[in-house]
Amino acid sequence: MPLTMENIEKDGLREKALEIARQHKASWIQLGQYLHTIYKEKLYKKWGFLAFETYCRKELGVKETTASKLLKSYSFLEQEEPRIVKSEFADEESPNGIPHYESVNLLRLAKENKKIRTEDFADLRQAVLGAAKEPKEIRAQVKKILLEGSGGKSPAELRRARRNTVIKRLVSFLGNVKKELETEKLLPDYLLKQLADLSRKLEDQIEEER
Repeated sequence: MPLTMENIEKDGLREKALEIARQHKASWIQLGQYLHTIYKEKLYKKWGFLAFETYCRKELGVKETTASKLLKSYSFLEQEEPRIVKSEFADEESPNGIPHYESVNLLRLAKENKKIRTEDFADLRQAVLGAAKEPKEIRAQVKKILLEGSGGKSPAELRRARRNTVIKRLVSFLGNVKKELETEKLLPDYLLKQLADLSRKLEDQIEEER
């Protein structure tokens, strides 16, 4: 029977659409649960696959990177927020309240990042598991946290500062070694001169920090 405005409410189409939407948003959690069991018990080997990644790619049509994220995101939820992996959660929660696996994976990585403070991680946790924000929003939030934690410096500026620090350390080391070798007369003058030249060339590589 074709759908019309008259029979939509009568057929419970609104409720059916909501149920399907819930199932769609929660399907990654169920798939993650299956993958977790298959990986943990190495069932893929019984099915003729030498590697878990091969099974995911050839049998399920799931890319290795995606399978890894699904597996790790599910494991993270199981440890950190087990209520979400229970079937009752998807049945009771609105589709907009079910977190995306990419967002969960970003939260997992954030927990392992020592540069992210406890209070910032708590905000991220709320954004992912409480507000179920989209991956794009979570990436932006993580980027902002890391940028603020670095004193407002961009990744390029941080790399430049790190490079300068390492070069300065090497120049200092060469200076001390040269002095010791010179005092003890352990190397001929032409090699000592080469050390001095190398130190000057390294100093020229130090970039001005903005």
